[in-house]
Formats: sequence, structure tokens, C-alpha cells
Amino acid sequence: MAYPSKIDSQAIMNAALALLEREGEDALTLRRLGNEVGVTANALYRYFSSRDVLIAAAADAVAQRLYLAIEKGMAELPGDADSEARVRKLLRIYSHFAESNPILYRTFLSAKRAVASTLPHPRYHELLWPKVVSIIEPLTGADDAPAAAVTLWGLLHGIWSLRQADVLGGKKPSEIDDYAFDALILGMQTQAA
Repeated sequence: MAYPSKIDSQAIMNAALALLEREGEDALTLRRLGNEVGVTANALYRYFSSRDVLIAAAADAVAQRLYLAIEKGMAELPGDADSEARVRKLLRIYSHFAESNPILYRTFLSAKRAVASTLPHPRYHELLWPKVVSIIEPLTGADDAPAAAVTLWGLLHGIWSLRQADVLGGKKPSEIDDYAFDALILGMQTQAA
């Protein structure tokens, strides 16, 4: 077994996310993670004081991946992209991320807020909110952007949950996305007018 100083927090988190993707959240324990990185579970207490902290840290690492995907996707838009195109791109990035990473996304949603608040900064769960609001604000205005961001997240989480439950009523996921995104953007524009 390696000494804890021979592994770093990023290697530990990469192993945690790989274990999550392979076997799900129930498999993510300090003992299993220790086996993955070649240390005893006790050695991991240096990084995570409990399993709840480990889950919260994994959820925040997923939030970081989502945050970086949003940044990358927004950077791909032409400089003259209008606010509707930016919100539509955000919706597509978020939806694609959730669909491509269902187990990680479920963990992202499951972290206990009280535990997550004990993690060191930056905490990507907290950084996602202002990032999303800043993308929505040009379409809705500053006053409505927070409510629109909550509505956007509610819509995306709801669609993802329905997909996971396989209850889309025979509709293709792209049909549901297109309809929902069009309705959301139209509603944002109507509210802003």
C-alpha cells in the first residue's frame, strides 16, 4: 500500500468518480476507494472525514465538470451570438451532460448541502448558480434571471428524471428537449417583455 503522501487529492477524486461511474454511489465508500488507490481507508480520512464528505466532494467534482462543459460550450459560440442562442446552448450542454453521465449526475443531485458547505473553495456547486444566471440574464433581465434559472434547472432535472424512469410517452428525447426548450425560451422572452 502507498503512503498517503504518494497520492494526491486529484488522483483520489479521479478514482472516486471512476468507481461511481462503474458501480454507482452505493459502492463509493472510503474502504472501496482506498482499495482503488492503493491505501487503507484510514489514510483517506486525511481527505474525507466521513462517507458523506466523500459523496459531497464527488458531487462537487461532477459540478466542476459541468461548469467546465458550460464554459467550453459558451466559448464555442460566435461572439455575436444573441441571448436566445446562449440560453439554448446552455440547455443543450446541461441536458447532454446529464444524459451522458447519469450516475455522476445523480450523485451531483444527492450531495447533502450542509456537508457540501464544509468543502474547501472553490465549490463548484456554488459557482454554477452565478454562471447560469449570467447566461440567462441578458434574455430575462436582472430581476427575473434568478427565477428563470430555477425554472431552467427544474425543467432540466424533470426531463432527466423522466428519461431515467423511461416514461417519455413514446417520444424521442430530442422531441421532448426541443419542445421544452422552445417553451422555456418563449416564456422567458414573454416575461421579459
